[in-house]
Parts: sequence; structure tokens; C-alpha cells
Amino acid sequence: MTVLDEVCFWVADIVPLLATLAAFIYGAKNFFKKGKAYYLQIVTMAMGCYAMGSFYHLCQTITTDEVIDGFTAAYLGRIGFFLFLFTANYGQMDGLLDDKTPALRKFRYIAFLAPVAVILLYIPCLLTEMPVSTKISLGLIWVAAAFSSYYNFKHSIMSDMCYGFVKAIRPYNICALVLTFLELILQVLWANYDIAFGFVLIAIVSVVFGAVSTVTMVMLKRGVEAWKI
Repeated sequence: MTVLDEVCFWVADIVPLLATLAAFIYGAKNFFKKGKAYYLQIVTMAMGCYAMGSFYHLCQTITTDEVIDGFTAAYLGRIGFFLFLFTANYGQMDGLLDDKTPALRKFRYIAFLAPVAVILLYIPCLLTEMPVSTKISLGLIWVAAAFSSYYNFKHSIMSDMCYGFVKAIRPYNICALVLTFLELILQVLWANYDIAFGFVLIAIVSVVFGAVSTVTMVMLKRGVEAWKI
């Protein structure tokens, strides 16, 4: 490993951890208060899950050179990340934004493009020579991401129906969707680092992921605050 690759490796390992940990602390400080919407708190927990998984991966990297096959806490953190994003939009929030009228049917169908794109991104992981147990673990991340991406995309493209809710949280949902695909791209690059320009590209995408994590929480706060206006 060259010096550049080693630097990029640690950047790729540490930046997402620090970014999501900062996002979690920001959310815990601002959103876990009486009267704050659960929507804010659920997204905050998504950031916390990601940070937990990244912390485990960093500790594993520091303490051993062995690549652990199969399911680990790092994968659990990613799965939790996407499941919390899914939970935030599913149910009460989706029921508020989508009254199931025929006028919104086209948005429900178009939104399936997001999970389709998610599934297509899994193909490079299937083609790698990693153990089957690791491919299954990655598959669980992809399943959770497919569900969350559907609602993030749906709530990004829906018409507002004059209530203002969709417009208020559209920037957040766009950021969350971008964050979803950045994370999946990172997983693909990690699985194919030997043919993905070493660790340089992984480091670049990791830095972008970190920046979008911060923007996502800011957009979330602004969006939910706009509901009161």
C-alpha cells in the first residue's frame, strides 16, 4: 500500500464516523426535547446507528489486520441507519403526505425507480469474489436501503397538495436519498477497492458522504420548523 493509499484509507474510515457522530450529537442536542417531532428523533437515531457501525469498523481495523467475513456490527450499523430512515417516512408521515388519492398515483409508481436503482447497485457486489456470508450481509443492507429510498424519493417528487408539508421536507428527503446512494457506492467501492483506483476514490466519496450528512441534519431541522409557519 502506497503512502497515498494509506492516507486515503484512514480518511475513508474516519470521516464518515466523525460526520455521522457529529450529526447524531447535533440531533440529540436539538431534537430530543419535549414537544419535538419524533420524525426528527428517528432520523437522529439513524445517524447514531451509522456512527456505531463505523466505530466498530475503526476498532476492528486498529486491532487486527484480518478481514472478518460475514455479519458484523459494522453491517448492523448500516442496516439500522437505513431502517431508521425508512421508519421516519413510513406510516404516519407517509399517511400525512399521501392520502392515497388517484391524483398522487403516478408519484407512487415513479418512486419505485429508486429501489430499482438500489438493486442494480448490488450487482457489482454479487460479482466480487467475497464469501457468500459477506454478500448476504451486504444484501441485508441493500434490502433496508431499497425500502428507505422508495419513501425518500417519493416524498422528494410528490406534489404539495397545498399543505406545504412536502415542500418543507423536500430538501431533507433529497439529501437523505443522495446519502443513501453515496453509502451504497461506498460499499461497492470497498468491495472492489483493488480495481477502484485504490483508496483514493473511496476517500473522496467518504468526504462527500460526510458533508452531505451534515447538510441532511440542517435541512431536516429547517424543514420540520417550517411546518409551524
